[in-house]
Amino acid sequence: MATVLAAVLGVAAPRVAQAQGATRALTKPEVEFPEPFSGVIAVRELRDGRVLVADTKDKIVQLVDLKGKRATKVGREGSGPGEYGLPMQLVALPNDTSIVFDPLNSRYLTILPDGKPGATFRLEDGAPPPPAARAEGGPMLRGGIQTVTAPRAVDAQGRLYFEGSPLVFGPNGPAAADSAAIMRYDRKTHRYDTLAFVQLPKDAAQVTSSNAGGQQNVQVRIGGRSPFQARDAWTVMANGSVVIARVKEYRVDVVAPTRQVTRGAAVPYTPVKVGDAEKTEYRDSQKSSTAMGITRSVENGKVTTGAAPMAPPEEPKAWPAVKPPFTQNGIFATPTGEIWVARSRAAKDEIPRYDVFSAAGRLTGQVVLPKKTRVIGFGAGGAVYTLRTDEDDLQYLQRFRG
Repeated sequence: MATVLAAVLGVAAPRVAQAQGATRALTKPEVEFPEPFSGVIAVRELRDGRVLVADTKDKIVQLVDLKGKRATKVGREGSGPGEYGLPMQLVALPNDTSIVFDPLNSRYLTILPDGKPGATFRLEDGAPPPPAARAEGGPMLRGGIQTVTAPRAVDAQGRLYFEGSPLVFGPNGPAAADSAAIMRYDRKTHRYDTLAFVQLPKDAAQVTSSNAGGQQNVQVRIGGRSPFQARDAWTVMANGSVVIARVKEYRVDVVAPTRQVTRGAAVPYTPVKVGDAEKTEYRDSQKSSTAMGITRSVENGKVTTGAAPMAPPEEPKAWPAVKPPFTQNGIFATPTGEIWVARSRAAKDEIPRYDVFSAAGRLTGQVVLPKKTRVIGFGAGGAVYTLRTDEDDLQYLQRFRG
């Protein structure tokens, strides 16, 4: 049986807000790195103020000194020691150690506190397999074929958090699920457990199958083709609490490590209608997308992987009447326990806005950013890292003090 998996990566720009509480503006960055990036997927601030930056489009990880305006390449592209095929995610472990998720080599690369590449590892090494996919989805495809899933977050204990597969399995094979599990992986015990579930859009995954020469071929595309998808968004705070922005009734729920749920109050907002300007906005965003496709084929026991920029999706057959209240990749937990949620906005509204919630899920205010910027991470001392995009779609890393 040959199985091909494709994962879509892309970070949407923040959109408009209608929030309660005080509004503060970040107007001028403390520093901006002069050299551009192409497709930054994640950043991690180290204790000395330097920043690790993973660029998926350029397939590079760099250690950036913003004040000194210098960047040093970490490791190199490849499949050997200290190498990565595609840096799809970068997460911060305790004590200034970081890991890069590398789906092309089906492994993780450790980055040491001094910014040097360390050992590589796989979660399954010496560990029991994750739970099988159930009706609500799981992290694995049956038959031992793993979905291309990057860790979404990490807590202060170094436990990794994943979103389960957007697939369910029945007598006729895989099909799209309407929800997915939020799963926690303990690297010490090598155990997974499920903490909560998130709502998925209708086309979170597309499955097609065919038969040729007596061999069944199944193709799974993870990542929807519809514009302005309405789905829950989530992240994790340092103490291990999972924070979920609910899309059906815009609110923020907090799931404690014990699974006790604190349900936030509904946030009033005026939905953004999808008109001609929003449709043009979506088409333009797809043309400049940094989405990468991952393919994995298994045939006669041989696994072949590859990566390439994803082709822009076809013209949507249908458009939603309104945008969801927030963007699906725009939720962040700060070191001080705040939750920032990027709000949707009309196409002609150029001002990015983030709703700010307390650690208990209570709306406390809003942050306004300069035009053509979006949040990519946070650091110590109120540091807010943003990406400014220029007219050529190049990205410039900035640091504000919020």
